[in-house]
Amino acid sequence: MYTKFFGLRKRPFVLSPDPDFLFLSRGHDLALTHLEYGLTHNVGFIALTGEVGAGKTTLLKFLLNKVPNSLDTALILNTHLDPAALLETLVKEFDVRVASKHKSDLVDALFLHFLDSYSKGGRCVIVVDEAQNLPLASFEELRMLSNLEAGSEFLAQIVLVGQPQLKTRLMNPALSQLTQRISVHYHLSPLSRDEVGTYVEHRLRIGGYEGPQPIFTPEAIASVTSFSRGIPRVISSICDAALTYAFADDVRLVTEVMVERVVADNELLFLYSTQEQPAFHRGASEDPPDVSGRCDVGQLDLSARLNALESRIKALESSGQDEAMTVLRQLLAEEKERSNQNGVKAALLEMKCKHLASQIAESKKAGGEAASLPSQGPRKLWRLIRGQKM
Repeated sequence: MYTKFFGLRKRPFVLSPDPDFLFLSRGHDLALTHLEYGLTHNVGFIALTGEVGAGKTTLLKFLLNKVPNSLDTALILNTHLDPAALLETLVKEFDVRVASKHKSDLVDALFLHFLDSYSKGGRCVIVVDEAQNLPLASFEELRMLSNLEAGSEFLAQIVLVGQPQLKTRLMNPALSQLTQRISVHYHLSPLSRDEVGTYVEHRLRIGGYEGPQPIFTPEAIASVTSFSRGIPRVISSICDAALTYAFADDVRLVTEVMVERVVADNELLFLYSTQEQPAFHRGASEDPPDVSGRCDVGQLDLSARLNALESRIKALESSGQDEAMTVLRQLLAEEKERSNQNGVKAALLEMKCKHLASQIAESKKAGGEAASLPSQGPRKLWRLIRGQKM
């Protein structure tokens, strides 16, 4: 859609894990070094963890593309597998013929394949992505496969890649023997503030941008950094949408206001970077809890209060009234005092507040009717803000 408009050969912010776009931040470079060390020195188990969207799979694909031909690799992507299904998947990945699907035949076939590769100077590597989803029994099956050795050499290496829950999973006492065999572990952290801008420039350059001026202003990059919290996938989501907005507006510069519009219109772009927990579980009625009174709102947790406040803001955005802005600012100040968490959502609400104030100012300047209230307006508006029925 916008590629030709910005002189790009391809979309620079695709969300699929494309190793051509790999950005080696300090953390990604260290993670790659740990993985290469583990494979080179034939350690039994290697573990790589990181937040959702941190770039683990992209890094993994980049590594697998550059490993020597002597490594025979099986990549497991579907990890909701019991031990039998896991063994069957490995047999298919290594393209091994088996006499039957009995466990003993599957294990024997894999052992012979590992031994044959080793005798020819090669080595087998089992890579498990999203490993936090593996059942405990399947973890144990992997440990048993790691017992297949030739002297002091492992016949098969196992790389576990997963979200932070994988670390918690490996702390289970039932997996203590496996955990003790993990010789190399690295946790991939989000990008730093300084790295976000470089990441955006890198993706644009790989996408083919050769313009003399940056597409994103420094203020826009700062806004992307704040909303994404350094998660590469969220950065890409925001930037991709921002380029679409710029194309629609026929402008070739992405500003801070444009990034804020993207986030305001597409809150799902950043929700997973905040690590928020649901404020409540919806029942059959699919209705949120009652937030009609100030005391009731105060008794809810912060996330629910912010949700309630956001609903009120949406109800007020079309009114453009001064009294609405006064109460709005008061409520925002109260929420900020209660907690310094949920920073992204609070920032989003404050941004909407600014936009509403700007609309009021423009309305007054133009002398429009939106700047004046009907006689019953303030009273009805106050009841709306307080959540009372009209």
